[in-house]
Amino acid sequence: MKKTALISLILGSLLAVALTGCSEKSEPLQLVVFAAASDVALGTARIPLNIQVIDGTRFDDRAEELEVTYTSPTSNETHVVDDLTWRAWPVRSGTYTSTMTFDEVGLWSIKVRIKADKGSIPAGSGILVKSATDAPNIGDPAPLTATKIEPTDGNLRSITSAPNPDPDLYSISFDDAVESGNPTVITFSTPAYCQSATCGPQTEVLSALDDKYNGQASFIHVEIFDNPEEMLAAGDPSLGIESPVIHEWEFHTEPWTFVVDGAGTVIGRFEAFATQSEIEEYLVPTLR
Repeated sequence: MKKTALISLILGSLLAVALTGCSEKSEPLQLVVFAAASDVALGTARIPLNIQVIDGTRFDDRAEELEVTYTSPTSNETHVVDDLTWRAWPVRSGTYTSTMTFDEVGLWSIKVRIKADKGSIPAGSGILVKSATDAPNIGDPAPLTATKIEPTDGNLRSITSAPNPDPDLYSISFDDAVESGNPTVITFSTPAYCQSATCGPQTEVLSALDDKYNGQASFIHVEIFDNPEEMLAAGDPSLGIESPVIHEWEFHTEPWTFVVDGAGTVIGRFEAFATQSEIEEYLVPTLR
């Protein structure tokens, strides 16, 4: 009887462990995704993707674990992203970037799933594709804008809200930079008043690029506001007057960065923050 009782106890314990394991089985991980691109048109475009767990937990630097697909408004044909890349940011952790090619106007759907987790629920987002972009697109001529350069009195505060402005970024006007025949990287941002907190870091990336490639290309920062010194002195952002240059380039978010070749053609465009290495992917091939 004792032996039988012992066997029953062991079997009962094993069953309890098995049942406990089943009851504590983790739920499939559910992701959320947001396509951070507001100005996309037919053709190939860079699409930043913010991907995280539905509870707000970060899901960083795990591109190899993810499958990203996108589908047109009318077709069931699924396109697979083959260049999903994690981009670490100096603020707010980072984002994923992808390249997508669109051949139809309308609202495209984007799905993201964890490859190894068959039970995971795909995260969904959408992206509106237009017939043409508002801001210059890749292949378009850049507007030959006259941008502000360092004043004769050296007061950079009158043309930028950057706390420690780099004079090199205000040494040449954009139209003159294009005329020189060298490539140009131009960033539109407002370091002191940026909604996303990435304008300052983006301007610092521009300065780092200038340090690395000075003499081979021009690097220009354009302040979003026309009167940054007045805004800073009053401590009142509501006094801000948008620079007319912004309307020449026709974008509606910030920051924006463009890589322009020596002929004045846009060869790289980045909405929101772009890392130094990502900009270099477009810049370096143009250098002599």
